[in-house]
Amino acid sequence: MNRALFSNVTEHWSTPLDVLNSLEKEFQFTLDPCPLPSPMRPWRLSDGLTRSWRGERVFCNPPYGPGIMKWIRKSNEADVAVYLLPARTDTIWWHGWALMAEEVRFIKGRLKFGGSKNSAPFPSVILVFRNKQNV
Repeated sequence: MNRALFSNVTEHWSTPLDVLNSLEKEFQFTLDPCPLPSPMRPWRLSDGLTRSWRGERVFCNPPYGPGIMKWIRKSNEADVAVYLLPARTDTIWWHGWALMAEEVRFIKGRLKFGGSKNSAPFPSVILVFRNKQNV
């Protein structure tokens, strides 16, 4: 049995460039609160959860551990918050928060994150939250 397929080897999954470029073109992001090292992202923050997202157009590919719900809750602050997440429809955060998104875009197939040679062991989803008061 391949244990990596059934466990979290890592919480950090580097966004595939084609996905990031497509979303960037559509949403014109002003903030990535949890970037991994990348020449595509000019900003760096030590802790995107403590920083205000007010007035921002946020792209967030957070660590995929038990803290996902903390990141999704921050969507209330942003004008627009777009998340790349695992499609874990059996979790509390999915039913409590993901289903409140204005758009839920399931990604066909499995993504290849960063420079990995294999596809992810989970399906992915894009969640789009728009703060109607700010947009």
